[in-house]
Parts: sequence; structure tokens; C-alpha cells
Amino acid sequence: MQKMNPQNNSRRAFIATTAASFVWLFTGSRASALPQVSAGAPCKVKGRERTVDGVTFVCRNAKGKLVWRRKPGNATEKIVSVRVLESAELELGKTKIVDVPRAAGGTTGVVLTRTVSGITALRVNCTHASFPVERVGDVLQCEWHGSQFEPATGAVVTGPATRPLVRYDASEASGGIYVTLKNA
Repeated sequence: MQKMNPQNNSRRAFIATTAASFVWLFTGSRASALPQVSAGAPCKVKGRERTVDGVTFVCRNAKGKLVWRRKPGNATEKIVSVRVLESAELELGKTKIVDVPRAAGGTTGVVLTRTVSGITALRVNCTHASFPVERVGDVLQCEWHGSQFEPATGAVVTGPATRPLVRYDASEASGGIYVTLKNA
């Protein structure tokens, strides 16, 4: 068994510390022990797996290069509940359209309606051609083709749409209205 020279250890420590300092100098706080892992980013060892924010990536060969690819079938569902309005801003029988941030980024337009039984949250996009709906009289109406929906339930009143508006969970607590979005 070979004995390690304490002087070699301190020399190695000095070199490692100096190298790390130079890396920090040029990259600042962006330096990390692991390389960035995202779909399409290069990787080195085929078959290696890494998990980032609940998503598992696998190093695979694509077009002659090793790149990270999402591992199918293991996406975790993220649930985000966001305060979108103050309770006083939505009167009984009235409708408001708000943008709700999604867990995966971006926003989703949501139509909020206060009814006697509570608050209804519906996706703002018509199920026929995805054009936004707006409150016209007693219904939500698509501005493009004229489909009409019931504001309390999202049910189709008149077509051409055949499916109801997508419904989200909505709640009221601590003087605020909250909308809950789920993504895969």
C-alpha cells in the first residue's frame, strides 16, 4: 500500500481551490456541480438518468449524438392554486376574465362567475375553435362563431360548439378568490 504524502494533498487542494475560484470568477453563481439537464442538451454516457424538478431524463443517441431525452411515463402532476381576485371584486351574477399563471410557465385565461352556489372558473377558450369567450347578456359567447355557454356550468347553450368549457376548481378564502390549475 502506497503512503500519501501530506504535501501532495495540500498541493492538490490548492490547485482544486484555485481552479474552482477561476470557474466562479468567469461564471459567477451560475456554476454548478452538475451540467444543465434539459431535453436536447448534450450528455456523455448513454443510458445515464438524471431527475430535475420531478422529471427524469435519459441520455440517448439521437442522430449520432448523445442528448438528454425525457423518460416517458413519469411526468408528475403539478398543482398550482393562485389568488386571482379579491372577493369584493366579483359581485353576484357578474363575470370577470383573469389570467392565471401555470405551473409549467405562461398563463391560462379563466372566466370567473359568482353564482348563488359559489364561484365557477371556466377556461376562456371556446371548445369549438379556441377563440375567447366573453359575457354577453346571460351567456358566455364566442366572438368568432357565436357559440354560447352557460356561465355557471360551462354547458353549451347554442353551437357550433358541442363540448362544454373546461372547468377549473375555484375557492374563496381569506378575502380572496383562488383558482387551481393542474398540469401534466
